[in-house]
Amino acid sequence: MSLKRAYIDLHLAVVLLAGTAILGDLITQSASVLVWWRTIIASLGMLLFFYLSGKMNINWIKTKKKVYWLGGLIAIHWLCFFGSVKLANASTALICFSTISFFTAIIEPMITGRKRKNHELIFGLMVIPGIGMIAGKAEGELLYGIILGLIAAFLTAIFASLEKKWITELDPPHLTFMLMAGAFCTISGWLVIENIFFPIESFWPTTQDLMYLLILGLVCTCVAWVLAARAIRSITAFDSNMVINLEPVYGILMALFLLGDSKELTTRFYIGACIIFSSVIAHSIWQYRYARNRTPKLH
Repeated sequence: MSLKRAYIDLHLAVVLLAGTAILGDLITQSASVLVWWRTIIASLGMLLFFYLSGKMNINWIKTKKKVYWLGGLIAIHWLCFFGSVKLANASTALICFSTISFFTAIIEPMITGRKRKNHELIFGLMVIPGIGMIAGKAEGELLYGIILGLIAAFLTAIFASLEKKWITELDPPHLTFMLMAGAFCTISGWLVIENIFFPIESFWPTTQDLMYLLILGLVCTCVAWVLAARAIRSITAFDSNMVINLEPVYGILMALFLLGDSKELTTRFYIGACIIFSSVIAHSIWQYRYARNRTPKLH
């Protein structure tokens, strides 16, 4: 794949992924039911792709069992993320997602074994005042939504760190299918337990919800994940992180214009968001000036 095509694919994937928060807000079902439908639609979508292309590798599907566990982690992440969207709003969930740089700075060296970099911790710690501004006077569902959003970012940091070790073992379609299959099994077990203690009131989607779920499962999941996994193989880790950091920006802009989130956001939110985005931008500038030439390509 050419470098230009890789950048186009990654930017398109990030825009599609940013749209998940918007769809999560529009879909009326609970977070757990939403995730169940997303995973089964995505799994069936990938199976249809393999059937039409005839490129399924049964040996990979049977032997790469650790990828299914990673899919389970994705299901829990999505449960927290969409829970944050439902309890707070899409913009709050996305700004909490921006703290992934802080969590990654701590977690990635522990998982991958690479040397911890002090500048990553410094830039990561810069997001804490921003979160303090956003969550300082939050209470009730908004506070719970912020907590779930931070947990979702923490789980994403774990997933991203583990994925770096395993992304080269499978091609993007197989990786995406196995992750979705693992996520589906996990959320299915969760729903069984949840239904015992808190009976699910609405499981079958309305016509409008089904339309949104199909877009979420097929376009914002299957297409986006395959594009992202394929692009990351061809460009540097630095450049991929630069693009991925734009996801909350794209998502919040969509939420402000499409959902009218600006009516629910306070001055404290905007100040906190500016602090968090400033840390992301400052880190990117530092990387560009001092680390770009030293970043190896992923193959």
